[in-house]
Amino acid sequence: MIKLSNINKTYYRGKNVIKAVQNVNLEIREGEIFGVIGFSGAGKSTLVRCINLLERPDEGGSVIVDGVEITKLTSKQLREERKEISMIFQHFNLMPSRTVLENVLYPLAYRGIPKSEQIKKAMSLLKLVDLEDRIENYPRQLSGGQKQRVAIARALASDPKVLLCDEATSALDPTTTQEILALLKKLNEKLGITIVVITHEMDVVKELCHRVAVMENGKVVEYGDTFSIFANPSCEITKRFLRATSNLSKIDDIADKIDLNNGEVLVRFTYIGKGVSEPVLSSLTSQFSVIVNIIFADVTLIGGNPIGGTVAILSGDKSDIEKALNSLDSRNVKVEVIRRG
Repeated sequence: MIKLSNINKTYYRGKNVIKAVQNVNLEIREGEIFGVIGFSGAGKSTLVRCINLLERPDEGGSVIVDGVEITKLTSKQLREERKEISMIFQHFNLMPSRTVLENVLYPLAYRGIPKSEQIKKAMSLLKLVDLEDRIENYPRQLSGGQKQRVAIARALASDPKVLLCDEATSALDPTTTQEILALLKKLNEKLGITIVVITHEMDVVKELCHRVAVMENGKVVEYGDTFSIFANPSCEITKRFLRATSNLSKIDDIADKIDLNNGEVLVRFTYIGKGVSEPVLSSLTSQFSVIVNIIFADVTLIGGNPIGGTVAILSGDKSDIEKALNSLDSRNVKVEVIRRG
């Protein structure tokens, strides 16, 4: 559905040259939910705005949407093509002086269809986002989640093939975020719309995205299906995102404060897929006579698949501990020795 080739975006601020996006090449499949994750300043919002040319890439880059190279279109052609690409934002961008219904009607007013059909279309969209009982309310009378639902309904009014979501849940509380993510998932499944999600929140990617690109300093540093990327992260930035949502990261702050006896080992285990349900830790005791004292444990789901981890202190004979740790290599378990007593 979307192909980005050699995308660069450079800003000039006086004598300063800012390379916001650097040599990005991505393909986003039709009907998938694709995430772009990165910390503030990574270039992800600039990148998503290059998809609909709100930001035009530097010369030499191309953007193809549903087979059309929009970077070669005239202004008139681009306006027409943008009807296929809708966008929602962090702060909703609703018109405060218009009702919920009028906000959704707004993009329909210029399509040359009768008023009755416009209202019918808007009402069906508001029903889709569970707001048909709020049509006469103004934005100031709505919660943050309700405002974002109106924005989503408005974005769908042009029957787009692509929905761009730029930090669409960042202004929402955790419960409301989950509701909006569930709505986006429902729209993807029901309408088959391709969704591109820009976020700095790992929970959003874990809950929603089929595939993901990780950005840092304007570059895509990792790119692939969400489970594989976060089950086997190769870049430090990806590891930071994964640990940010796991209890296992707590050990990094307190490792030096844990008392270890001579020969004891403080370890972090990471296990993925079916390894989560296997009795990994109990086998260390039964097979190798190693005592396992669990400090933290955590299991999270990514794309419906579990990724788990445990931080523990291992006690026992030194050779038995080494044999136990070596045995885990063949069981889909990664071992990180944090400290030795």
